[in-house]
Amino acid sequence: MSSEVFVDVQLDEDAIHNLPHSRAVQADLEQRMDRVAQVAQAIAPVDTGRYKASIHRVPEPGPDGEVHVDANVHYAIYVEHGTRQTDRAGRAIHPPRYTLSTALDAAGGDH
Repeated sequence: MSSEVFVDVQLDEDAIHNLPHSRAVQADLEQRMDRVAQVAQAIAPVDTGRYKASIHRVPEPGPDGEVHVDANVHYAIYVEHGTRQTDRAGRAIHPPRYTLSTALDAAGGDH
């Protein structure tokens, strides 16, 4: 014999919308992203040191409560993803480093 069960769920839309902006959630995200920035700085390739020094947590959260880590030198995209340039032997001059994405994985946590 089977039974039917009906569940009526009432979502508190205001609570869900405001949760990412709560102080506790923001503090946790900031702590996690500070760790990502530390790992990224530790593994960043160094030529002049400007890229490594530019890695930081963005101080203000985004409109949806997201917290970002940024490297704000104009060539950061090329350090992260490399270029197609090769030397005469066909070897990549600027291979991808994936610094920020590797740091995000390496910082770990219970995500």
